[in-house]
Amino acid sequence: MILFVHGMGHSDDRYYWKGWAGSLRAVLAGIGLDLREEQFGGVYYYDLVPGPRAAGTMSDDLRLQINVLRERALQEISLSRFSFNEGVEQVKKLADYVVDSFGDIITYLYLDKTHYAVNNRLYEAINNSGEQVHLIGYSLGSIVCYCALKQNEEAAQKVSHLIMLGSPLFWFQHGVAERTGFGARPAVSRFTNIAGILDIAFPHMVPRLIDSLDKHIELTINIDPVKGHREYLSHDKMLNLLADEIKKGWA
Repeated sequence: MILFVHGMGHSDDRYYWKGWAGSLRAVLAGIGLDLREEQFGGVYYYDLVPGPRAAGTMSDDLRLQINVLRERALQEISLSRFSFNEGVEQVKKLADYVVDSFGDIITYLYLDKTHYAVNNRLYEAINNSGEQVHLIGYSLGSIVCYCALKQNEEAAQKVSHLIMLGSPLFWFQHGVAERTGFGARPAVSRFTNIAGILDIAFPHMVPRLIDSLDKHIELTINIDPVKGHREYLSHDKMLNLLADEIKKGWA
């Protein structure tokens, strides 16, 4: 079973993953791994985090909490954490991108109710798979997978391969550290990080935080940092690489 876990943004489409699955399934078939449609699935959690249009329906208390969390988001990606001048504009773009969808990633990291509800959604999907799972966490989804599996060894042991795509772990390491340490790896069989080297989320920095990866792969997806972050599951080169990694770990 291959399960996708989406990133930040917002969508009412619970079957967002079907497009990703269709593209990946075709590439897998081309390299000799012919999977059925029912061997793909996805974890949906947009309904558990405040969407960008929810502000008008929020209580004053929740709106106040979100404003506080917004400040936490800006602190997480402050320019003072960036070490070279040529990256300043990219960091500003990332700040805008994160603030636009802060309701997802920051509430997941800093509000207990959201954090555990999202994790439980992942555990439910893993348990319902009835077999070993190849788990593909994209963007915020990679942080969800990492935190959730570190907190639940039984669920992690059902994951034969955890693949993180475009992980913003570097930018949100403080929030992640409040949930789980970086010392031990999740109890998964295989652990891979795939990073676009020009990706605005800086996924190539993940090995600086996690030294227990089985494999770390870097590639150029798009020279535009924002587009590069969004094309992991649509770019031909990336899909071929992902398919190769899945096939290597397929029992």
